[in-house]
Amino acid sequence: MQCFVFFGIQGSGKGTQAELLSENLNYQHINIGDLFREQVLRQTDLGLQVQDIISRGELVPDSLVFEIVDSSLLPERQGIVFDGFPRTLVQAEYLVEHFQVRQVFFLELAEAVAIRRISSRRICNSCGENYNLESDPPRQDDVCDKCGGELVIRNDDKPEAISRRLTEFYEQTLALKEFFASRDLLSEIDASQDVEEVAAAIRKAIGSLLN
Repeated sequence: MQCFVFFGIQGSGKGTQAELLSENLNYQHINIGDLFREQVLRQTDLGLQVQDIISRGELVPDSLVFEIVDSSLLPERQGIVFDGFPRTLVQAEYLVEHFQVRQVFFLELAEAVAIRRISSRRICNSCGENYNLESDPPRQDDVCDKCGGELVIRNDDKPEAISRRLTEFYEQTLALKEFFASRDLLSEIDASQDVEEVAAAIRKAIGSLLN
């Protein structure tokens, strides 16, 4: 199955752009973090395994990532848009071995801007709906538009967890740039632009695939 991949520093807009592209192409959008958080909310066996890991803002072991990827595939879709996967070279090797990778987008963003964006994120503690106080605020402060639940800061968006995640990003995920660039799959996108400008740059990079 063919796929596109988004990666970059936390807060770079991977989820937003991946969702837009998946809608344009009618591809399945797979966000590994959201899938794991869903498992945690449902208190499944898998969710219980990773709950402590996610709450610390640490990376989930590769074996569990592969398990949830395989279990979430929708064969009726023509392709997949991944965001948040791969995060390590082991995961990247798995990706190129099991999928036809068409293009990988690295969303480049300054760390200070990323931290500000991350700190503005909120999640509903009832239904899991996501918000951003800067770009996508709720109609009423601290109240979910969808279900009326309380909006809270995710544990992995708190300052100490952000610091750990950024360290992990620089130590592991940046190595993916070289991995995909060496395979002529990498496109670097300026993620400091607004959502539509970033989306336009992605469409231009894909070219005829969206026509």
